[in-house]
Amino acid sequence: MVSSEQISSIIKQFNDDGRSGTFAEFIAVLFKNKLIEIYLGDSFEEASYDSQISTSYPSVFCGKVVGAYRECLIINGISSSKGKPIKFGNIVLINERAIRGLTEMDGNGTIDQMFVKSGSSEAEDIRNLIKNNE
Repeated sequence: MVSSEQISSIIKQFNDDGRSGTFAEFIAVLFKNKLIEIYLGDSFEEASYDSQISTSYPSVFCGKVVGAYRECLIINGISSSKGKPIKFGNIVLINERAIRGLTEMDGNGTIDQMFVKSGSSEAEDIRNLIKNNE
């Protein structure tokens, strides 16, 4: 799991080197050879129930960070298909400007699990968690 100390250290390293690294280059250094989930801000699927309730599923790429070239993040993507095993092997080139958010796939939750409906009981639980940890 990436720590806030690692993030600060990489920022300091970029600043000390006089590099004005791109977002993609920063991600490549921070998450090199780690599994990440990248949220693009779109929905890949919307499921409707009883024609009144619909659920959108966030559009994400999952894969291992290979590197970056300027504004291009390069990952070894994971692909899945019904009835076939999940596998690596598709190199995915992602323009950093398309990335809305990302997280390491470290067992601490997926991007989908981080979305909270405003006004829900989860939002109240989160507020209490923060309040109790201050």
